[in-house]
Amino acid sequence: MLNFAYKYFLRKLLFLFNPEIAHMLIENLLYFFPNNLFKLLFGYKFNPNTAIKLFNNEIPSPIGLAAGLDKNYKSTPNYLNLGFGFSVVGTVMIDPREGNPKPRVLRDKSNKELLNSLSFPSDGSKAIIKRLDNNPSPKDRLIISISGKSEEEIIQNLLLFQNYCFAIEINISSPNTSDLKKFVNKESINSIISKVRNVTEIPIFIKLPRISDLKYYQEIIEPIEKNKNIGVVLSNTLPVEDKRLKVGKGGRSGYSLFKSTLEILKVVRKSYPDITIICSGGISSPEQVKKLIDEGANAIQIYTSLVYEGPGLIKDLNNSLK
Repeated sequence: MLNFAYKYFLRKLLFLFNPEIAHMLIENLLYFFPNNLFKLLFGYKFNPNTAIKLFNNEIPSPIGLAAGLDKNYKSTPNYLNLGFGFSVVGTVMIDPREGNPKPRVLRDKSNKELLNSLSFPSDGSKAIIKRLDNNPSPKDRLIISISGKSEEEIIQNLLLFQNYCFAIEINISSPNTSDLKKFVNKESINSIISKVRNVTEIPIFIKLPRISDLKYYQEIIEPIEKNKNIGVVLSNTLPVEDKRLKVGKGGRSGYSLFKSTLEILKVVRKSYPDITIICSGGISSPEQVKKLIDEGANAIQIYTSLVYEGPGLIKDLNNSLK
């Protein structure tokens, strides 16, 4: 019923609005809809056979919500009710941040893709922690995505959230945030990991950029692979230039990225057979999920395909895992 309403009514209505306004409408609908009632009406019952472990933490399905869809912890509780095995909240910045000027999100409806130049708009850690305290989700189904302007700020942010989730995602890869480029090298990644492990043993994921030179992944993942309970998210959006965006450039997400995601996974898994890998980018069908898992992905994140296909996609992906 919910998927029918989305595909044949709600999506058409939402696509009349600017993408950010449409996102805000759905976010607030999920935020104010009582969780227990939502679960009663639309809750998904997981098959025990779809459960997996990430860093010895069991989640009911490897299908997760990618960072960016719930930046400020407003919709995650009901996304989990819909059938996501886990949700990535954020990316969260310590201080409130507006992000880049608008327009900063565009739809490419013909290709079922999005372009964004958001650059981490965030309510800030304090506001998000307050929401987590007031409306908690199961800790074992939450990953908090964080970033910062410096290594010290990243560590400070991590310490704020480590008791609210089973893992932290450190996002050093947004193509819309120039400050992050300084982190995408072997030395900086090794430094961040060392500082993390000096203060906490919580599992972490490093979210990496989408790089055309696939050999570079082998270099920057080396310090990750050498450490316990550290994995990677492969990969962020594809950097593009587009004059319709206020800042003239951003990141593309959606269907066309799947080929790149699969190629990156194959290279990384071959070089690092034991590392934990979450794949993100262009995933929109059970067949694609199967390909990624067969090639060694431990879990999957989706975002743009949910915008175009609606909540029925979550059920389809979960059912295909049985």
